[in-house]
Amino acid sequence: MGSLRARLKLAILALGVLLLGLTPYPQAYTAAMRWAEAHRAAREYGAALDAYREAARLQPESPLPWLRRGEVLLAQHRFPQATTAFEEAEQRGGGVEALLGQGEGYAGSGDLLQAVDVWLRALILAPGDARPRIALGRASIDQGLFDQAARHLDRALQLEPSREEAVTAHALLGRLLIDDDPARAADHFRQAGDQDMLSVLDAAAAEPDAVRRALLLGAAFLQRDELSLARRHFEQAVALAPTDAEALAYLAHVLDRIGWTVAAGELLTEALDRDPDSALAYFFLGVHDHRLGYLADAQAALWEALLRDPDNAALRVEMAETFVDLHDYPGAEEWYLGAIETAPGDIEFHLLLAHFYLDHLYRVEEGGVPAAEAAVALAPSDARAQDLLGWAYHLAGRHAEGEQALTQALALDPGLVSAHYHLGSLYATTGRPELARRHLQRAVDLDTGEYYRRRAQTILSDLQ
Repeated sequence: MGSLRARLKLAILALGVLLLGLTPYPQAYTAAMRWAEAHRAAREYGAALDAYREAARLQPESPLPWLRRGEVLLAQHRFPQATTAFEEAEQRGGGVEALLGQGEGYAGSGDLLQAVDVWLRALILAPGDARPRIALGRASIDQGLFDQAARHLDRALQLEPSREEAVTAHALLGRLLIDDDPARAADHFRQAGDQDMLSVLDAAAAEPDAVRRALLLGAAFLQRDELSLARRHFEQAVALAPTDAEALAYLAHVLDRIGWTVAAGELLTEALDRDPDSALAYFFLGVHDHRLGYLADAQAALWEALLRDPDNAALRVEMAETFVDLHDYPGAEEWYLGAIETAPGDIEFHLLLAHFYLDHLYRVEEGGVPAAEAAVALAPSDARAQDLLGWAYHLAGRHAEGEQALTQALALDPGLVSAHYHLGSLYATTGRPELARRHLQRAVDLDTGEYYRRRAQTILSDLQ
């Protein structure tokens, strides 16, 4: 009996030791996930990614850390890495969530066909889920398959989507119907709370001429960088008025933007044949030639446009940028200054001039500082202007004034990536490494491109 009690006691002790050894494992995983979510909520993406990586190490079979890691990478527009994270999640049973994320990663990388393939797999896996339908609807719009897009989106709204999903579907359906059925489009925009597109719809409704209406809608979508929809309406304008130089020029420009450069060039030639005096066609021809690297041809076309529209500041900026590409900075400076003379009250042209001086380290003290000061004087509450002023002061060796302006920029816009990078660089240069790391890491976390992220990472590596 005593022997039995001894064995039971030993077994219980062994079990206790085993449990003590196992208990910290899920607790550590939970803690890592909790830290990751807290960092993510604060948009401290680098720390969040580290915590998700630790959670994945602690719980190797769980898809959740990989799903959340993929979502953070999508937020940063780091699409190939996001795709990889979602693939890891799928291998661990991530299901439709992993497939939806993979599709977003492929789409962000420009591989729309692969994205569609993955979203179709998600649709097969979860036919009652609205999200694959909405993703396929968006993809169909990008592919110019507008009827197919409408079917996907209509079906998504029948599947009891979440509020956020319904808003997306309504907004997209409104765009598809904006010309064919304005009343239904308006209803969709109202349900989406899309006041911006309701205003566009009102402007289109007030235009009695079908060609002008199509051009107005095309220009609205072009302005919003929705190129497939812009192309749709410009093609409609050309179909209605095949000899209209403006319609031909706008369609050419959209084709240029989506990479159809040969067709774009042919349409621009046709537009100028139809109207040899079209400033718009010459402008888009200049942009076209500039994009192809034909700088002399671009300058010739832009000059023709300027002869016909001498008060257009945007033409002067495009001309300035051809001189930048030729490394003719005095020539570029002259054209940027001409843009400001033409539109002195437009902050965007002041910012472009300041960027020119500072980005190329050209006449920083003589030109860059006054240009940035003028931008701040024109728009003191514009964080971008304060950021450029701070950077100009720093490059000119006026570090205290630079710090003050950069701090003001971040007070106006705490998420301004360039200001975090510039302030972090200033702190690194002036021997304050901890403050430098803080702001450089924010630049890494928040940048959705590569420009500031890479530069910030380089300085962070040097600080270590």
